[in-house]
Amino acid sequence: MLALRHLRIGFWGLLFFLSLGLGLEALHGFKVAFYLDLESEPRRLAWRLAHAHGTLLSLLHVVFGLTLGSRYAPPTRAAERASRLLSAATLLLPGGFLLGGCFIHGGDPGVGVVLVPLGALALFGSVWIMARSVTSDASGMTRTSDTARNASPPEVVLRELTFGSADYDASVVLRTLVLREPLRLHPTPDEREGDRELRHLGAFEGDRLVACLMLQDLGSGQVKMRQVAVDFHRQRHGVGTKLVRYSESVARDLGFREMVLHARESAVAFYERLEYEVYGEPFIEVTVPHREMKKRL
Repeated sequence: MLALRHLRIGFWGLLFFLSLGLGLEALHGFKVAFYLDLESEPRRLAWRLAHAHGTLLSLLHVVFGLTLGSRYAPPTRAAERASRLLSAATLLLPGGFLLGGCFIHGGDPGVGVVLVPLGALALFGSVWIMARSVTSDASGMTRTSDTARNASPPEVVLRELTFGSADYDASVVLRTLVLREPLRLHPTPDEREGDRELRHLGAFEGDRLVACLMLQDLGSGQVKMRQVAVDFHRQRHGVGTKLVRYSESVARDLGFREMVLHARESAVAFYERLEYEVYGEPFIEVTVPHREMKKRL
């Protein structure tokens, strides 16, 4: 999962580079000649720069990971490109300074410092991709809010999502924003691990995920549709209907004979239009009333 990966890199990076800083302070405090001699000035400068740049880049990983897990997450392809460049910058920038300080030549750092400009270019590229994506997204949201009632829905592409991919991360964010945050609820780590056993389907407009749901095998030819979420800006545009129809087609191809689901009472009419039938008594789930529904496939 891309967001979690960057949070891990960020916090482990902070631990490493903060430890490096303490090590450098110790070398200075114990007056180690290898570090404090006059000819070691390039080494001191390079290692201090490694510490500073590594700490900054680790913080950027944390910010990037939190951004990927928010409503401001960039499109999947942009996020993956920015991720690769940021990871490269984290290796090349502080790594180049560290290597340059290990092998100095007179008053100059070692050849390892040639990695630094490459890392700087990778960092610039990552930030540029994110800045462009956020700016484009903000413009797109403004245009959508101004023209949503009159504009025809963009082309929707339906496909399966791979657990642990950037698309899956986007689906977790979408489900949280649409289904959980209005109820002041948030998914737990146990829930995310349980997603591994489910099939994840999504609807895309370009690179952006606008709707998603999950299918759970209940055995005996029965499959359960779970957590159907449609982006607030794309609701009432037919996206949810297309995704549910697609999920039924996928379920039939897999050999299932019946689809079941737990529908919030506010969504019962939507599923009835898709030929689902209510059965059983009302019940409370995630703090709101639900009804059980089913449909023969």
